[in-house]
Amino acid sequence: MAKCPKCKTEVKEPTKTWKYGVFKVKMYKCKCGNQFREYFKGNKLSFILSAHDGGLGPRMKSKKTKQ
Repeated sequence: MAKCPKCKTEVKEPTKTWKYGVFKVKMYKCKCGNQFREYFKGNKLSFILSAHDGGLGPRMKSKKTKQ
């Protein structure tokens, strides 16, 4: 179980998991609207990136198409 860095609520299941180089990444979406990722190296948690503190980078703006 992971804890949301923004509101400290426990989030049970990851939304998505994948391998990124030497890391196993688990992505979570909290009820407060925050999205965060845990990066594991082996079985040890290395770091967490969270959208609420800018760790996941700026959100992409959708491009408007001309009609």
